[in-house]
Amino acid sequence: MGFTPEQESIVNDFIGEHDIPGAAVAIVHGSEIIAEGGFGVADVSKEAPATEHTIWPICSITKSFTGVSAMQLVESGKLRLDEPVQTYLPGFRLKDEAASRLMTTRLFLRHNSGLGRTGHQDRAREEAVNPYPTRKSLIAALDSAELQSAPGEAFSYCNEGFATVGHTIETVAGVPLEEYFTKNILDPVGMSDTSIDFMDWKNGADRTYAYSRDDAGAFDSGERHGDYIVVRLNDDYQTFLSTGGIVSSVHDLALYQIASMAYEDSPLGLTAGSLDHMQSVQFPFGDTGWGYGLGYWVFWSGSTRVVGHSGGLPGISTYSMMIPSEKTGVVVFTNRGDRKAFFLAEELMNTVRGQVWRDSTSEPLPYETRYPTPSADDLAEYTGSYEFRAGTADVEAGEGGVVIKTPSRLDGPPVSITTTQVGPDSFMSKDQGMSIPFVRDESGRVVRFLNGGYAYERV
Repeated sequence: MGFTPEQESIVNDFIGEHDIPGAAVAIVHGSEIIAEGGFGVADVSKEAPATEHTIWPICSITKSFTGVSAMQLVESGKLRLDEPVQTYLPGFRLKDEAASRLMTTRLFLRHNSGLGRTGHQDRAREEAVNPYPTRKSLIAALDSAELQSAPGEAFSYCNEGFATVGHTIETVAGVPLEEYFTKNILDPVGMSDTSIDFMDWKNGADRTYAYSRDDAGAFDSGERHGDYIVVRLNDDYQTFLSTGGIVSSVHDLALYQIASMAYEDSPLGLTAGSLDHMQSVQFPFGDTGWGYGLGYWVFWSGSTRVVGHSGGLPGISTYSMMIPSEKTGVVVFTNRGDRKAFFLAEELMNTVRGQVWRDSTSEPLPYETRYPTPSADDLAEYTGSYEFRAGTADVEAGEGGVVIKTPSRLDGPPVSITTTQVGPDSFMSKDQGMSIPFVRDESGRVVRFLNGGYAYERV
């Protein structure tokens, strides 16, 4: 069928308005890829166009592959999600010995282990030589990791936790994770553009570059393509393969979406129950009904469940959005990291099945809460300055929640996050529905908030 004129206009307007060199898009409906292709350029210096087969790092969309692998092992009786990780990895230790014994695969897959980002992945991204060259060496290094909150208490995105699950999978399966992904997901689904080696992206003939403007910080490669900064991403990403290391095309991700929505006879070899379990809320965000599954964000559009996942590295933004009950999906890759592909995916989904949430992505998401609307006095205990690795964030009282003004976590400009309070110490962003919890110390004083896995410590 191809893209409609409206869809082409939406994509071209999005990349033009947000100064994005190129994007690749695929749309799935009724178990078929009904449109796929590229817009703009993947390589500014050569004016090479983006295509449906252009290779991109898919970043954290990889997490659903890890969830699929875990569920495959659950179905085969080799893994139990609620068994302590130490059952499978006896050497696994955190700084808190008692907490170490409480860690499970499920807690890591739904990002509420209490660990959050430990800083180990940041070192691997930012240092010239990966300090954790094997997954085993990373697991050993977690013995210095401190908790941000009590296990099971709060949502905090944890790439190191997903890396631990990856090592658990290869340990239980008895084969390297690269081989497991290839034999049990990529080959059965027919994902011939896809690789489990980051260098296959860097060495690919039809590949995108990662781009930034103005200031890429530690990720500035020194190379320029026209007016764009070429972002430096490390060669060695294998340690964090299970959390964000797969490289692929929108064509292949569309095939993967079809397999993930095939509850009757999926090439992934999973039953409908396992697919549904992954794509259902495992950790709720307040009382909204929205939350996180096992490698998927889970939202609602009325009574219709919407699932998906974002992916982001400096210079790259990706999104996979699906409505399994309607067998409809959208995949979006862009080569600017500070321009969120989520919004483009939502706009395109609206053209396929009617409005998902809102007339414009500048409007707040329509999640609902019965939590009492807080007053300025109620919010006062959260307001103030908080420090994190990229600088100082200021929290102010807003309408129905707090407003967080913070430097970008990666390569973008400062951002302002407007939230709604959806539970005790629990807030959600109005633009993307992300969970932002606040944490108290033993005396009951608010001492930090968690955003994107990072702990922002009260000054």
